[in-house]
Amino acid sequence: MTPRQLAQFLAVCRHGSMSAAARDLHIAQPALSKQMTMLEHSLDTQLFKRHSRGVSLTNAGALLRIEAAEIIRKIDTLKDNLHGKGALVSGEVNIAIITSLAPTIGVELYKRLEKDFPSIKLNIVAMPSDLVSTTLSQQEVDMAILPNAATDLPNVQSIPLLEEDFFLIAQPGTEPSTGTIAFSDIGARPLALPRADHDMRRRIEEVARSTGATLNVRYESENITLLGALIESGLACSIQPVSYWLRHISEGKLAARRIASPPIIRVHSLCWPADIALSPADEAVREIIVAEVGLMIASGKLSGRPPGKAG
Repeated sequence: MTPRQLAQFLAVCRHGSMSAAARDLHIAQPALSKQMTMLEHSLDTQLFKRHSRGVSLTNAGALLRIEAAEIIRKIDTLKDNLHGKGALVSGEVNIAIITSLAPTIGVELYKRLEKDFPSIKLNIVAMPSDLVSTTLSQQEVDMAILPNAATDLPNVQSIPLLEEDFFLIAQPGTEPSTGTIAFSDIGARPLALPRADHDMRRRIEEVARSTGATLNVRYESENITLLGALIESGLACSIQPVSYWLRHISEGKLAARRIASPPIIRVHSLCWPADIALSPADEAVREIIVAEVGLMIASGKLSGRPPGKAG
């Protein structure tokens, strides 16, 4: 088992297909398949269930997906420690992250910084996407993670981090818990959504207009916890990305089906003011954010894919 094989394994996990992963990695599919077979032999266990649609993970494969991301993270940390990188950088970094992603990303950033850059003080502010944009534009924070930066914030530099799909989220038992649903089939289901000027709601309404669909929006709230309570109670469904809800879904508290025909997609980017030079601490945090988000996608802690990759 080698670090390269683990990285290739995570690519297969992310795509659910040997051929798609091979294209992403820029290697031939037979070569990738051979590496995955060698990995299974070295671990003396089956990692994949192979079928006509691609591959899915066995229980052992699901466990390795989590452990592989951590192993790669530790290797990166070891490289930094050997070069004394962390000890040389200090300072304070302020970053704003949209509410739905802040808990997941924030925890991993703090853990990584404590290991690699203990002299950097990171302050994370969680807020709705419109406030994140305003806060960054007014330079009240050094960086921000938010959606639609390429179109909504022309005066920033940005690195795309995560492309995520929207799902129909519902009370378990009222909807299937797997598969997809066409946007037009949402029909008259009562919905709980953010207010009309929220970026997520705007994206949903754009698709509704383009398809001629009429949505039955019964409840509006900016509070993601309240939206979740409305869904769990059976009062309404919701249309949202699912990274914030992954634990609820895995525990059977919520059911989610990806919306297709057409899909609803948004891209999150790491952004900073174009006219402000980043400090060494800012640059270190930026590097870690890019690396950690990639590992969280690979390990399944974030729902989505690297931008530009096929779903």
